[in-house]
Amino acid sequence: MKTFPKHRSHTLRTGRYSIPGTYYHIVIVTNKRRRILSDNKVASIIFQTFDWMEGEKRLEWICIRVMPDHVHAVIRLGEEQTLAKVLHSIKRYTAREINKQLSTAGVFWQKGYTDWGIRDDAALNDTIRYCYANPVRAGIVETPRDYPHWRCKFQMEY
Repeated sequence: MKTFPKHRSHTLRTGRYSIPGTYYHIVIVTNKRRRILSDNKVASIIFQTFDWMEGEKRLEWICIRVMPDHVHAVIRLGEEQTLAKVLHSIKRYTAREINKQLSTAGVFWQKGYTDWGIRDDAALNDTIRYCYANPVRAGIVETPRDYPHWRCKFQMEY
């Protein structure tokens, strides 16, 4: 009888590969889903990290939504990069800086990340709208523009 991996098991990543130049929707989640990301200084660390990664040509960020316990980002993977290396760098640096900011220590992010490849412009637009509307679906705000932790290179019509 064939056995299937447990939900969110590391074995689900077996065979995963990254395609430079491809758009991805990624999600990273705080350890134990602690709701600590909505602090302005914490969100700034996350935005600045994506800016730095873009400056280093490791990725191009399209949009970033920092929720209280997770981050959605739509990125285009840089040349000669892998999602694993890029996400490792983002998580490692932000964990260290946010722990300093909050005077805490220990594991900051959940292990791993979730990613979806984006295949065409329609899917890219749908994914950006999904990220934008996330705080409304979560019941945090009435309209997406009411939630402050959002950056996008496109003007949103919502």
